[in-house]
Amino acid sequence: MDQRFTELPRQTRQRHLRTVAGDVLTRYGLDAPDVRLLQYEDNAVFLVESGEGRHVLRMSVTDGRSAAEQASELAWMAALTDDEAALVPAPVSTRADEAVVSMDLAGWPEPVTSVLFEWVPGEPSPAHDRPNLAADLGRTTARLHEHATAFRPPAGFVRPSWGHREVFADGATLTDPLAGTRLDPADRAMLARVSEVVRERLPAPDPADWGLIHADLHRGNVVSTPDGRVAVIDFDDSGWGFYMLDVATVLSSILRTCLDDRAAYAGFAAEFLDAYRSVRPLPPSACALDEFLVMRDMIIMNFNLGSRNEKVLSTAPERTAGILRLMREYLESGSYDGNVPLAG
Repeated sequence: MDQRFTELPRQTRQRHLRTVAGDVLTRYGLDAPDVRLLQYEDNAVFLVESGEGRHVLRMSVTDGRSAAEQASELAWMAALTDDEAALVPAPVSTRADEAVVSMDLAGWPEPVTSVLFEWVPGEPSPAHDRPNLAADLGRTTARLHEHATAFRPPAGFVRPSWGHREVFADGATLTDPLAGTRLDPADRAMLARVSEVVRERLPAPDPADWGLIHADLHRGNVVSTPDGRVAVIDFDDSGWGFYMLDVATVLSSILRTCLDDRAAYAGFAAEFLDAYRSVRPLPPSACALDEFLVMRDMIIMNFNLGSRNEKVLSTAPERTAGILRLMREYLESGSYDGNVPLAG
């Protein structure tokens, strides 16, 4: 195929990805799998149903993680499972004991890397008012962080970082030329000022504040299982960062589901934070919750404005406009939407 993959119509790309998914799955020896596309953004995610049960195939298509990064992701997930620290998807190896599969995609300069996981049954994206969700998620988040403090990465472990430089100075919003065409120059200047303010207010990373985090712990990456537990999925962005960034991501996600019921949000946040503290103290950087809420929205904006995917871009203008409004208010007031009292 001479035409670059990214230049093909979306439906054509999806068909090609489905073909590559079938080729990947032959390495696992699954019995006549039925493959259905669940999501196609930077990753393509497929539901795989076969005689061996349900699985999820994740293919890194655009700006995906390297094979070494994905193997490192799986190493932490395996440790979380072995140590019973959290309920996470179990990765599946190929018949040749490969954890990560690389396959060529016609018209694409690099191999597409794929990982297969066992399906986590249950209710994805549970409602914020599901009984005990706030407490379950608070304890789970704290256990992830507690585990990270003791985890000893194996040789060759490599994951991205989510510090100020990576989110702001090196983020797509302020560096990607294409993102620049999607943003008014005055807004870019405002965001540069936000970056300076956040940098001034963030503490320097130390072991009490900084370690391995999920880095995308929003409601859509939570599953309420039939036995009443909370599972965390999609560790694709996991890496080094402030523990409070995970806390801010949870709160930001819940806030977006109950904008018209701030009392419900405040109740969820209080229960979530109390449950976190029942496992471990909040990190010292909790005093900078405003700044972590800003960072979370900047990560969302980087993803939206830097994307080449039509589906992402279809919602990017509305989401970006809302975030820009909140960041202007942050510069004026010093407070960011979603901040809550942390005493207790």
